[in-house]
Amino acid sequence: MKEGALKRQFFKKGAAALRNLIEIDQECYCCPICKRLYPYEGFDSGELTIEHAPPEKVGGKPLALTCKKCNSVAGYSIDKAVVQRQRQLDFTRAIMGQKSDFKGRGTFSFGGEKLNISFEVDNGIPSIKPLKEINDPKKLKNNKDYMMQLKQTGIWGRQEFSITSDDNYHIKHSNVGDLKTAFIICFAFFGYTYALHKRLSPVRKQIMNYSEEIINGYWLPSDPKVTQKHFICLTETPIVGLAVKLDNSTIFLPWLDGPEDFYKHLEENYIDKGPFTFQGRIYNWPISLEMNMDFMNTHNKQMQPTSSGLG
Repeated sequence: MKEGALKRQFFKKGAAALRNLIEIDQECYCCPICKRLYPYEGFDSGELTIEHAPPEKVGGKPLALTCKKCNSVAGYSIDKAVVQRQRQLDFTRAIMGQKSDFKGRGTFSFGGEKLNISFEVDNGIPSIKPLKEINDPKKLKNNKDYMMQLKQTGIWGRQEFSITSDDNYHIKHSNVGDLKTAFIICFAFFGYTYALHKRLSPVRKQIMNYSEEIINGYWLPSDPKVTQKHFICLTETPIVGLAVKLDNSTIFLPWLDGPEDFYKHLEENYIDKGPFTFQGRIYNWPISLEMNMDFMNTHNKQMQPTSSGLG
């Protein structure tokens, strides 16, 4: 579906959901992050943009609309950090032989010299190529001479070297990026009934103020023993909440009931106190803007859990 048609579809779905929840005179879409209302003119003027979760550059799918301000601010900061983190992770996996095809840039340290390189893996075969245009010619010559000397003396195999990625990322910003991804996924699945609830106010505030520390304990590395790649878990024990499984992390979000101060309770009782197991109802990620709670009825198959599981 073309972008314009998809945006129109999302606007209509959001406007219908909003009318199910509140009395409103005109057709409007509410940005789930900042809660600003946008009439149809906002759709035409480009004030609403398609939101991908996770970010599009790491394979995310279009799931909702957010306002241009919320999307562009995130795109320059937290989404960028998520993309750079994934590039660094891919670089590391390629170095360790876990990717059959890869292209990236890094720094090669060998024989007392550091060179800017292109690191590539083609059908499982790695190669290192110094980048002539951004390296000191003298360093290139010294490195080449040193390698020739090692080859001639037969001690090549006993030399140490290091390769590091050029992609650095801001850890806090990338964590808030994961928080935003989980929030958008849950908005697309549950709808305004969930996303605009007062218990989600600290989450929305953290996303908009990504450099501040408003909530803690929402991000944990995923347990490698959990084989299902992506899911939403409405946890029942040991705490009522949502656990959203991303590629490499699990994000905890408040539910409509449970602890009043969800993150304080989580931090005081579970975070940094050793591993803990959560159990609840498992749902698949949405494939589009579904907003199931806003259109709730007894025949809504999307709200039936796919399984009951552990994490």
